[in-house]
Amino acid sequence: MTDILLRDVDDALDKALRIQAIEHGRTREAEIKSILETAVVSRRPQKRSISEALMSIPKLDGDPEALFKRSESQTRSIDLD
Repeated sequence: MTDILLRDVDDALDKALRIQAIEHGRTREAEIKSILETAVVSRRPQKRSISEALMSIPKLDGDPEALFKRSESQTRSIDLD
């Protein structure tokens, strides 16, 4: 296991970490590990199977051409002169 040393931690942050650790029933070091693990794991892309990816594609109920139609606010007139 690797040790990590944090220098110049603000006193207010240290106090908040200690309070949060007590609220969660952990040591300050365990609280910091938990915060780091949560931050790193939550940024990892979710792995899913090909079947899950395919099942997440929405169904085209109704008119598929409706997907490519522009609303009136998006139409532009073209000057052919």
